[in-house]
Amino acid sequence: MVMPVAHRVARAHEVRVRVATDADLPAVRCIITTAYAPYERMLGPLVFERYLSDLLDLDGHRQRGLILVAVLHGVVCGAVAYCPDATLQQVGWPAGWASGRALAVDSPSRGMGVAEALARDVQRRAVEDGAEVLALHTAEFMVGARALYDRLGFQRVPDLDADLRNYLGSCGQGPVPALAYIRPLTPAGVDAASHVDEELAS
Repeated sequence: MVMPVAHRVARAHEVRVRVATDADLPAVRCIITTAYAPYERMLGPLVFERYLSDLLDLDGHRQRGLILVAVLHGVVCGAVAYCPDATLQQVGWPAGWASGRALAVDSPSRGMGVAEALARDVQRRAVEDGAEVLALHTAEFMVGARALYDRLGFQRVPDLDADLRNYLGSCGQGPVPALAYIRPLTPAGVDAASHVDEELAS
């Protein structure tokens, strides 16, 4: 049996990242829905429904920045939203920071460097846009994402953790924690990260 071309073993340089077109959006929705489906059990159905709906708000992502897609062997196999002004996400990021969210890779393409290619492209764009810091939230149970961010030099800043209830609505349950990770990109960003560390130590 011949495997689809997107599912062959890939080398990192074969993954190409570009801005999504309208024609890419159905594939992006499918990739996000499939990639985040396992988290319904951790979040509960009501929170998950609101969370997934927010991730799939592609028009909203585009209004705040860009949707980027990863292409491997001619097939869209991953996506991420990039926001050059992190304050627009309304989750407590400071002015002058950029952010990324909704990182997703289709199952057959995992382990091929797709997520790393997307994360590195977001970082490249944030540097080009003059952002001091690249920031993002993830969850305790998103083990693969946390390992990726550690490998790329992000640092945990618990002081900037968020409760998604404040963003999604109370959902009738306890806290929905989102773990903050940041990557300083400029000397000012390094100073900002140090200031956060000092506040945590005090």
